[in-house]
Amino acid sequence: MIIQKIKIIFIHFIRKPLFIFWVKWIRKKSIKELTPNYFLSQLNYHDLIFKEKLIEIESKNKILADAEIVLQNKFKTLGSELTHLGEKINWQRDFKSGRIWDKDFYTEIDSKHSIEGSDIKVTWELSRFHQAIWLGKAFLATSDEKYAEKYFELVSDWIDANPFCYGVNWNCAMEVAIRSVNWIIAHHIFKTSKNLTNDVEKKILNSLYQHGLFIRSNLEYGRRNGNHYLSDLMGLVWLGGFFSNYSFGKRWLNFAKKELDKEIEIQVYEDGVDYEKSTYYQRLVTEILYNSQIALKFNGLSLTERSLTKLEKMFQFISSYILENTIPNIGDNDNGRVTQYSFDEQINDLRYTLSVGSILFRNSEFISSLVERFGMRNVKISSDALFLFGLKEVADFESLHSALRTPHSAFNNALHSALQSSASFAFPQGGFYIMRSEESFVFIDSGDIGMNGWGGHGHNDVFSFEFAIKGLRFIVDPGTYCYTSDPELRQKFRSTSSHNTIMIDNTEQAEFLNLFRIKEDLTAPRVLEWSSNDEKDILIAEHFGYARLKHLVVHRRKFEFNKKEETLIIVDQLDGQSEHKINYFLHFHPKVEVKKVSESSFQLTRDEKNLLIEIKTQIKEPKIEIEKSHYSESYGRIEESLRLHFSSSSQLPCEIMTIIKVIE
Repeated sequence: MIIQKIKIIFIHFIRKPLFIFWVKWIRKKSIKELTPNYFLSQLNYHDLIFKEKLIEIESKNKILADAEIVLQNKFKTLGSELTHLGEKINWQRDFKSGRIWDKDFYTEIDSKHSIEGSDIKVTWELSRFHQAIWLGKAFLATSDEKYAEKYFELVSDWIDANPFCYGVNWNCAMEVAIRSVNWIIAHHIFKTSKNLTNDVEKKILNSLYQHGLFIRSNLEYGRRNGNHYLSDLMGLVWLGGFFSNYSFGKRWLNFAKKELDKEIEIQVYEDGVDYEKSTYYQRLVTEILYNSQIALKFNGLSLTERSLTKLEKMFQFISSYILENTIPNIGDNDNGRVTQYSFDEQINDLRYTLSVGSILFRNSEFISSLVERFGMRNVKISSDALFLFGLKEVADFESLHSALRTPHSAFNNALHSALQSSASFAFPQGGFYIMRSEESFVFIDSGDIGMNGWGGHGHNDVFSFEFAIKGLRFIVDPGTYCYTSDPELRQKFRSTSSHNTIMIDNTEQAEFLNLFRIKEDLTAPRVLEWSSNDEKDILIAEHFGYARLKHLVVHRRKFEFNKKEETLIIVDQLDGQSEHKINYFLHFHPKVEVKKVSESSFQLTRDEKNLLIEIKTQIKEPKIEIEKSHYSESYGRIEESLRLHFSSSSQLPCEIMTIIKVIE
């Protein structure tokens, strides 16, 4: 703790102020002569067989269509429609709201508060430069210089429009880091172009050098670190490797490697769950870490064996909750990616991660489990894996996949059986439990709110769950929708009432401190029983979030899943004294139709699949109704949905039983 405080003081009150003073008053605007270390060159992007493999993975028409959108200065992100950004892009403009940020010094820009619905993330997403790789793929597929010309035009214009440390795109070190990774990959792709003149290359290399200086002096380090600090370190790994010909590059590289190992120990639980407690941030953090490890390996370094073991388990966790082309939506989702290799990738399709994990750890089980669960005959390698590992590793993987070779570690010897079509799985440190049969999938959050009591990207969703049939989500977490652009909706989507759990006396499970913090996490969830076999899964747990009420309440929930009968029985026991107001919610996917069968039972239908929900209780005269609610599939998009709302005032203790059954 003392070392951490000293580190915080040094980073924020010594190093950063000195950097600001240097930038404002001392820095000389000279162009350095820098020679990069092209550490990805061994992947042979420009070989004919690489081009052939790229076109095999993604059709040439698709690759060119993605690039054409960039050529036309069009962009789509965070719920927007495809938008023409003008003949010349304004990099300070949120094109959804129209707000243009002033080109102030980065410390003077307020990223936490919105004006008239503006969202700083829109400008940041555009400046992450995912579009550089879309142009790069078209360049490799055709050798047409117009794609290289457009890339260098965009980068040069961005550098001119975003002076070092001035403007919205220098406001956050994480954004600087992600942009650096995309520029470095693109620079490897376009290094053979005749449009890469000496002057253009000097301009880009000097800007990348400034990116590294900025990150190193503006680390997002604090008492609780998350994906931002990990992103900063990833950026230093890539920039350090790219400039490893110089002492500053080696220092960035070695510093970031050591810090990543420390942070993985803190932020990733033993079972591979990221402590920010979000299924989508699980993907983002996994991306950050595998991109870091891959760059480290190309530069003769590696994360420790313990860190790699945790990273491998992170892939296992992702594999366990993939529902073919979608996933349960637990915690925050801001559509965040490090690299996005295709323009219109479906944000909730995480299968690409498994080809990366399979190659990184020489473990075909990640993908084989999906084939067994969903019968996908044509699970292929992803573009991500091709650009990160190259042809040789991809060929080895394809042989590995067909031969089902021995997994990387002893831990994964159990992976094959654990991820069979009807297998259930527990992640006790992370607090997630998966119940699965041939038809049904139940994802349960029985852990803390996140970040060791800070909340962060976790929601007030203790004991919430999702229920799916054959990959179709019926009972869902409503999602996230936004961060700063609408604070009221931000808090609504985080709230207890937006999750499939019980709320007592209209009180949140944890009180919000701001848009990304809770005051404290008193839920202290405790699992009393977890058992799983071929016929039945049982989870019993309790939390103490309502022990802070004047008359304390302990919520105990039992999940009992009968796999043969495809029936989930939930028993909620509310222990305490005196009378309390009880609100219980079940949120449905927008594509679910709801039919009332009786006063306490309802039939849900989606794509000819059916669920029957029945509520039983001894509470007198509860009110059970279907009401309008909200749902967000991805950041920036919101639509109407329905939810079941059980409400009553009752003397405690009391009990509520919910029976959820798959029917013909």
